[in-house]
Amino acid sequence: MSVTCILRAGGRIFDPDAFLAGSALPEPVIQRRGDPPWPGEQDTAPRTRSGFSVTVSDAGMDDLDAQIEEAIAFLDQHEDELRRLGRYEGVEDMTIDFGIAWRDAATQTDWFPPELLWRAGALDIGLCVSHYLAQEQES
Repeated sequence: MSVTCILRAGGRIFDPDAFLAGSALPEPVIQRRGDPPWPGEQDTAPRTRSGFSVTVSDAGMDDLDAQIEEAIAFLDQHEDELRRLGRYEGVEDMTIDFGIAWRDAATQTDWFPPELLWRAGALDIGLCVSHYLAQEQES
């Protein structure tokens, strides 16, 4: 199953290698300024920022409730490290991105509970929703 909920952190002068050298965050994927884009990315220019991403939840794209529960647990478990990250030199932004399957509906509404909003906001972490076509819709 692909990862559906991730934390991203980055900035123009951020050094992710230096930050992660003493970090307990799980299995980061690092991007460095000047690196080429990954296959399939729309932008073809080299990266202008450095950063990393870590898995927050691997619940399915059709299970936002589980993603939210796991995101709250992640924020609780890594609160001190995320606070350190937010203060680290060069970090311009931190975002938790929730991957959600596109539903065949006139309106697609997703709701975040105050507990998640409060915990993320207290750590200066933004929230994002990325919608993806479901496999059966792609066929």
